[in-house]
Amino acid sequence: MWRGTRMYSLLGVLLLLALAYLNWHPGHGPSAGGPGGFKLPMPWLQPRMSFVGRAGTHFVDTLTGAPIYINGWNSYWLLSARSPSLSVEMLRRGRRMGLTICRTWAFSDGGPGALQISPGRFSEPVFQAILTRRNTYSGIKYCDEPAIFAWELMNEPRCVSNSSGPYIQSWIEEMAAYIKSLDRKHLITVGTEGFYGPGRGERLGVNPGDWAASVCSDFIQNSAVKDIDFASVHAYPDSWLPKASMEEKVKYLSVWVDSHLNDSEYVLRKPVLFTEVGYLQHAEANSTVDGDILLKVVYDKLYDSAKKLQAGSGALIWQLMVEGTQMYHDDFSMVARDRPSTYKLMKEQSCRLQSLYGKEGDPTWKCSP
Repeated sequence: MWRGTRMYSLLGVLLLLALAYLNWHPGHGPSAGGPGGFKLPMPWLQPRMSFVGRAGTHFVDTLTGAPIYINGWNSYWLLSARSPSLSVEMLRRGRRMGLTICRTWAFSDGGPGALQISPGRFSEPVFQAILTRRNTYSGIKYCDEPAIFAWELMNEPRCVSNSSGPYIQSWIEEMAAYIKSLDRKHLITVGTEGFYGPGRGERLGVNPGDWAASVCSDFIQNSAVKDIDFASVHAYPDSWLPKASMEEKVKYLSVWVDSHLNDSEYVLRKPVLFTEVGYLQHAEANSTVDGDILLKVVYDKLYDSAKKLQAGSGALIWQLMVEGTQMYHDDFSMVARDRPSTYKLMKEQSCRLQSLYGKEGDPTWKCSP
């Protein structure tokens, strides 16, 4: 009897060791590049996390009420990466820079399991499946997963005619309410570029050109929807003002950021997140060369807003890559450690924001002296 008990105990220990090996050993776990990796959700091993909520014009930790300001990045390609290990490595590098939010795509267009079946037609079962899918690592449904910061309705919604503006607005209202009916725990934003619509009078001068008022979106109207929790803005001075000098781009960007900070603080009364901040990474394609100047303009203004506990809640640079993801590259992409000045600037912003409202003893990242 004693021998049998010892044998069962030994088998139990070996089973646990095997599970640990299959889940975490390089080449066999969730980050393995090859097929055959075995993953077993272990919710009890996940770090305790709280959801991000909203209090007036800033984000808060829903458990403690502490304000949250964000420094993050875009890697739209995580879902499509040819190897899970590439996505894992990107997340690790982001963490080493103190970045807290990664914005990525959670959809596919056309083909089996597509969210958008054809232009303008969406699959409701697939939509619901995204919200109720279980996290492979934690075993928690996405709608209950605190590791998810927020849902974005659409990336840069546009139409070719201003007459379509009311349709975009009603779609935003309908979809935001629908998501809230399925998921009350997560924040929602629209995904707009931040252009002001044709009825905005003096604010039209903030747009990068007359064309921006004719794409059927309006920053204030779209973001004011009851079920939209925070405003989203993009910033691409190199693309929007391709012939401008660096001085002109800096001047334009300063006004662009200030306008959206003010409207979010005093008109919308909601946080605003600059979800894409991009500039050309190749000198031969960029007459202004030093794009870090543009990133610093955004970072400085958002840091000043954070110091005042106001609506400017952070920025996500577009976009970061790792080696082996060249097929997802665009003119605004970079491997951060290959750009030492940008890498330093991003880490400094993380440090500045952490010094304002960071939690003491946060084990996930320490700001370097």
